[in-house]
Amino acid sequence: MSERRAGILHGEHLLLGASFSPSERTGMLRVDEYAAEGALNTREALLADLTGCAYLLVSGANAPVFSELAFAGDVLGVGDARFEAALTGDGSLLGAPLVLRTGDHETVMVDATRVHESVGAWIEFLAQARDARGNEAFPEVEVEDASEMLVPLLLLGDLSGEVLLDYLHNGDELPKPGTTRQLRLDAITCVVTSLDLPQGTPAFLLLVPPGSARVLWRSLLSFTEVTPTGHRALSSLLSRILPWASVLDGSGPVRVPREQLEKWGIVRGGAEFVGGRALA
Repeated sequence: MSERRAGILHGEHLLLGASFSPSERTGMLRVDEYAAEGALNTREALLADLTGCAYLLVSGANAPVFSELAFAGDVLGVGDARFEAALTGDGSLLGAPLVLRTGDHETVMVDATRVHESVGAWIEFLAQARDARGNEAFPEVEVEDASEMLVPLLLLGDLSGEVLLDYLHNGDELPKPGTTRQLRLDAITCVVTSLDLPQGTPAFLLLVPPGSARVLWRSLLSFTEVTPTGHRALSSLLSRILPWASVLDGSGPVRVPREQLEKWGIVRGGAEFVGGRALA
């Protein structure tokens, strides 16, 4: 296991009586639960720090090609965000992380489900692939843990949009589901993504500059309708909201018919992605 590391908001979590566990891949500590954590209430808004979950930045000249092979969902344009299947070579489903196209040569992957460790490890492994001659398959791609670049906060629940609207000014609007954009939340410039969840539950991923993360965290918690939520409860909730997450128990990849993957909207047509030929 990697050396244990604390995230930017570690001290804030300690004030709330948090317990932690380290990521097996990175050693980054994630919040398991808070001392006063109660029943989840998605009718209001849940706030979770996704530090310590799978959170990767894919960058470089070959990043678009790599992302289209590694993630089997829709080919993304800049500003698009989708849940996309990550398949093994035999077409088995490993997971379906949230994938954001944040630039011409940048993609961000985030996964907070119970299979996040294996999904993150698989994408890192694919980036190191070599061809039959031993040459790097993706020489101009870098896959790196992004936990210390921008802090990932998830705001989920019926009132999450209303909470964020309180921070917007000058006619700014929140992104539509399935899209991502840069917004100023009061004076803090963040990358804001609206998740397109199957049940239509409002949810927003906020990628926050480290120097502003504590200020925004405390500000969000000042809303009485916002409740801090640990990874354990969030992972369980996502297993109920995301249909593919319910079939992944953490024991390994599972075989799922292509028709079902397409129905869930996490696999595109054709076979030009890892596992595509096996699915066909």
